[in-house]
Amino acid sequence: GGDGLKKDIHLRYHNVYGMLMAKASKQGIKQANPEKRPFVLTRANFLGGQRYAATWTGDNASTWEHLKLSIPMSITLSLSGQPFNGPDIGGFGNNATPELYGHWIGLGSFYPFSRAHSAIKTLPHEPWSFGKKIEDVARQAIERRYRLMPYLYTQFYNAATTGIPVMQPVYFADYKDKNLRKEQEAFLFGGDLLIIPKWAVKPALPKGNWPTISILENENQEYLPEVKIRPGAIVPLSKVIQNTTEYSLETLDLYVCLDANGKAEGQLYHDAGDGYGYKNGAYALLTIKAEKKEDEVIITVSDKLGNFKINNKSTTVHLYANKKVIKCTGVLDGTIKLKTN
Repeated sequence: GGDGLKKDIHLRYHNVYGMLMAKASKQGIKQANPEKRPFVLTRANFLGGQRYAATWTGDNASTWEHLKLSIPMSITLSLSGQPFNGPDIGGFGNNATPELYGHWIGLGSFYPFSRAHSAIKTLPHEPWSFGKKIEDVARQAIERRYRLMPYLYTQFYNAATTGIPVMQPVYFADYKDKNLRKEQEAFLFGGDLLIIPKWAVKPALPKGNWPTISILENENQEYLPEVKIRPGAIVPLSKVIQNTTEYSLETLDLYVCLDANGKAEGQLYHDAGDGYGYKNGAYALLTIKAEKKEDEVIITVSDKLGNFKINNKSTTVHLYANKKVIKCTGVLDGTIKLKTN
């Protein structure tokens, strides 16, 4: 005990101890760098610990069993109030094969916390260690994640403000469909993207027409999971970058999928990426809407909160409709119109 905690048995404080270590680490980092946001990573946490640290799932192994177990583990952590979580991609112990690593890094770009890692005595687990084919798979997987950064950052904003997790079970798409309750291979990335690993066997999927989207050109069809977009969703993407210091919304892509009523809606959150200006209004939260009127789809920003300027110079809309993709370019601050025929 101590510091306001009463003396008690080890069983009471075993997991709380890990959380308090994370809390102390965050406090120390903030004291040393008060103008920067701290990042702490832990594998020992407790309820409420998401305020202090991201969580990884511990020392796993380079096996297909642990690859497949990582999905229900991360979903369960997410449902338990730990939205920023993920396993060691490729496996910590043992030696990954090229086949295993290729599938794991492909899936890994959709974990909320995405990190490849391995023990000191394993064979090399860097992407280039498995030959050019797997290196190219890894490059595309990472480029997918960077392109999805506007969407992912928005999902983390939602997780921080509402508790809704970034990685979600598929039944979040339709809680009345009991066939979705036990699905442990496919999952939702945010509420608008459905992720289906290539090795999934007859996964239970939400009803309705969820079109498959291409995040990159010439995506690897052998290893990279299939990505589908929810009817009624608008998903923002940016260009491929090499690190987050290059992150910008000057050029933006909006993937739009209308629902049965010819409407779609999405959000975009943006701020400085560091510091605490967002607490004083230095952020932008946009609500983007699309509506079909006769032979035209109109894209508008219907609402904006915060005073942070986005500086968008070009936005390309990708409308998924009638088994084809219709494109049109404009500026996010203005109205963008697409002809559907």
